Amino acid sequence: MSESRSAPRTNVSWRAAILVAPGKIVPAKIFNFSASGLKMQCAHPLQDGATYQMMMEVPKQGDASARTQVICKAKCLYSTLSENEYRAGMKYFEVPAQHQALLQSWGGSAINVKPATAAPDECLSDMV
Repeated sequence: MSESRSAPRTNVSWRAAILVAPGKIVPAKIFNFSASGLKMQCAHPLQDGATYQMMMEVPKQGDASARTQVICKAKCLYSTLSENEYRAGMKYFEVPAQHQALLQSWGGSAINVKPATAAPDECLSDMV
């Protein structure tokens, strides 16, 4: 079977968190990642078409103990209930420039860079 996606996916197991409402942060797990998006699961339903602020805990290639918390935005392309959790396809964007090399090492894209003039995001480092 051939892959019909616009970008190949890499299977990963990354911790993440997503801001689903003001003051409500839920843990998530990313299980595949590509230049065009990611697939994740969480206990909270996400709204198709909605944009969320999220954090991905991305390990350095070859050293899983060296992890970086990457804060970005993500648009929910779909969310479906699978057993007792929701699986969501997300298109991430506005990744800080200092994290581009890390994400590119995992197949990420340079087109998702956050504009230099954007205001800093709320700190989500305590999300998970």
